[in-house]
Amino acid sequence: MSNKVFQDNTFPRHVSDLMNLMHMVIFSGTDGEEHWQTFLSLKQKEFIALALSQYYQCEYCIQHHLKEVHRLVKTEKKTLSKNINAIVLFLRIDTHSISKTERESWTTAWQKFAGKVSTGSSDQTTPYLIGLAIGIARNDEFLIELCGTEVIKMLTAQDVNPRSAIGELESLVIFMKAAASKNRVAYKLEQLLR
Repeated sequence: MSNKVFQDNTFPRHVSDLMNLMHMVIFSGTDGEEHWQTFLSLKQKEFIALALSQYYQCEYCIQHHLKEVHRLVKTEKKTLSKNINAIVLFLRIDTHSISKTERESWTTAWQKFAGKVSTGSSDQTTPYLIGLAIGIARNDEFLIELCGTEVIKMLTAQDVNPRSAIGELESLVIFMKAAASKNRVAYKLEQLLR
């Protein structure tokens, strides 16, 4: 397998190979032999992966996806990190612990913020994709509904099949949850087993 994102001395090799294969399928749309139609751009997927990495606080994943996003957009890493951190911080709200009025104010602020972070980029969908991804990751009905509704509208306007794109997003969320879980503890387990 040519893509070696997952390697350590504790993780079983066959599982590392499976994770590497899943990485290729999700980010490249191929297993090395077969190719599948993708509905999200590589740039969108890398921004979402970087946001999920920061949400999960996985330093290894953050560095990997920050490097990839930087390669794709040529913006300073510090600026990229700052902007994605701002999005993730904005989306950490627990809507179960705030009033309806606060939730409405937050929604208005989020819509303005999402538009602002999209300025300079022709892609206004990515902040909402990130919001939907974080909503899926933590099973947050409010974020899934709010961001999912916007994503469906935006994708439909772009003639992109929303069901296929959201399915691709869900696959990315599942992959990132597994990757971050593995990468956050790999070093600790290596130290334990020395």
